[in-house]
Amino acid sequence: MAKKRQSKQARKAAKQQRSPSRAHRFAPSPQPTRPAIKISEAILTLAEPLRAHYREPHRLQAIISITVMAWNIALFPDEEHAHVQGMFLERLPPQLGGEDVGVLLRTMDTLIARKRLLYPQVREYILTHQLSLVDDKVTLSVGTAPVPEKIQRRSS
Repeated sequence: MAKKRQSKQARKAAKQQRSPSRAHRFAPSPQPTRPAIKISEAILTLAEPLRAHYREPHRLQAIISITVMAWNIALFPDEEHAHVQGMFLERLPPQLGGEDVGVLLRTMDTLIARKRLLYPQVREYILTHQLSLVDDKVTLSVGTAPVPEKIQRRSS
């Protein structure tokens, strides 16, 4: 009788090793992991070449805003960039001349390229940002949300 019980226990142990446990089978799928970097620091790094030239508070505000837009645009596939940039251009003040818009678009393209070079794996969309300037100390806080590997604009 002891032999029969041992063989039954051995079969049961072997079966448990072959099949995943119930807890494992019904475990929720893993959540996307948050990036190991601070997005606010990444934005300041991307904007550093511009920040080095322009120190005035109103210019720093604009530089950070443009960098945030470029970061978010970089998350879209290349074929969507023109559409997303077009939406951005529609919101610019009408008094901006063509040369200003051209400089702005080239700057955004440079920032998009820097984001893809320095942070290609980071898939966080920046929802909000707050820049604080106190005695030459720049502090940036951001609110983000993870985005899937592929995002597309909604068809309207």
